[in-house]
Amino acid sequence: MRLRPLVSALLCFGLVLPFVGKPVHVDDANFLVLAEGAAADPWRPHAVTINWQGTTERAFDVLSNPPGVAWWLAPVVDAPVAWQHLWMLPWLALALFGAWRLGRAFAGDGVAGLLVLGTAPVVALAAQSLTPDLPLLACALAGVGGFLTSPKRAWAWALVAGAAALFRYSGVCLIPLLLFAGWQRGRLRAAALSAAPLAALLLHDLAAYGEVHLLAMTGFQSVSNTPREVLRKGIAALAMLGGVGVLPLLAPGRRGALGALAGAALGLVGAWISGHDGAQAAATVAFTAAGGAAFGSLRLSRPEDRLLAAWTVGGFMFLLTLRFTAARYWLPFLAGPALAALRAGVGPRRLAAAIAVNALVALGVSFDDLEMARGWQRVAAEVSARGSGQFAGHWGWQRAMEAAGWRALEEGEVPTGLFAVAWAPWPQEPGAAACLVPVDQWVIEDRFFGPRVHTAAGAANVHAFVVAGLPPTETYAPWTLSDEPYDRVSLYRPCGAALEGPAETGQNPPP
Repeated sequence: MRLRPLVSALLCFGLVLPFVGKPVHVDDANFLVLAEGAAADPWRPHAVTINWQGTTERAFDVLSNPPGVAWWLAPVVDAPVAWQHLWMLPWLALALFGAWRLGRAFAGDGVAGLLVLGTAPVVALAAQSLTPDLPLLACALAGVGGFLTSPKRAWAWALVAGAAALFRYSGVCLIPLLLFAGWQRGRLRAAALSAAPLAALLLHDLAAYGEVHLLAMTGFQSVSNTPREVLRKGIAALAMLGGVGVLPLLAPGRRGALGALAGAALGLVGAWISGHDGAQAAATVAFTAAGGAAFGSLRLSRPEDRLLAAWTVGGFMFLLTLRFTAARYWLPFLAGPALAALRAGVGPRRLAAAIAVNALVALGVSFDDLEMARGWQRVAAEVSARGSGQFAGHWGWQRAMEAAGWRALEEGEVPTGLFAVAWAPWPQEPGAAACLVPVDQWVIEDRFFGPRVHTAAGAANVHAFVVAGLPPTETYAPWTLSDEPYDRVSLYRPCGAALEGPAETGQNPPP
């Protein structure tokens, strides 16, 4: 019997280990800069500067997460990327241990909990990143699982759950959840210790910076709270839950069907307000229906059901307050709907099918995300071979270009030499006076036959609920099928530096 959890954990590691060589990708880049800040000044990691939204500024003012992962990555910040990924894997082991405990606590089957959560595509993607998401998940699962199943050490596991707030501020949501669980089980005093890591972090910020980073970021996050944007965030959160979180094979019969109908209706609304075509709308509706089916698993009949409902609904409400929606933002709350589905009763065949589909989707989206990361790394090497200069665009592209000695353009700055633009990762605009001549262009083709996690043509993005462009494409689905190129990269030089050739028509780079 002890072999089953070990084999199950190895399966989950098998979804991650093939990708340890994945280049720095998407938000990995900003957390590595924060880790450089932690390596230089462990007391004040957010004092480091970064150009992440077009302007070089303190990380304290633009990076909206606490320093936990920066402290963790600081010892390996200069190591090869494969070692950095391996350095993150202890968190995966802790997360799987927590999932096993939660499965035992809520469904009487630790292995089922481990497999359903450990093979979720969003968990696999998080485990392949250098972001706070995997430590956040580990603290959430292990902390809550330990609190519920180890009464004598509930206080220690409450501290583990509270430590989630050191990695992402969404971890703060686990404090009221632990208090609710403590009230249910007569462990309120132990549950209160979940607030200790946050209190320590707030005191640290006051001593290090003279202000509280969490409060500074509250205003930063609250910039898209119009009724339309809140509706869009809710629909996208539902689609991302159903597409890479809790797949519909786990949903119960009638309740799952009713939830799927409600989710599909919301998906139709989202597709309509965002002007999706038929194929785009089909992906949106399919995934919102799947997310609705996951919500259909929730019940209120027993204390355990009410705790899972609070975990799920509370998390969903929190997601509506954020600047944007991303699939990874579900991670501290994913156990709620997943365990509710297991409690609703899933036969062994359907459970096996759900885990198999989870694993296949996880591999598909992981290979696609890997190819996108490799594409930017490859083109960055080819562009930097032309010389040095300035660039626009962020994510892994930014990390690769800065490593090659290029400098990020300041918003509104006029390029003075070679200027490279990657169009997908939100490039900053050059100044209106810029006179630029095209030199070359690279197209990062999609050579992978499987799903796409970032595509404007398919209106899907696992990393956010919009894809860059003029105008941007509003998205809901976390993935779809598309063969659109991953990106194109354009190289320019100032008009005065152009070689003799065709007439120079000074203009800003085209979208």
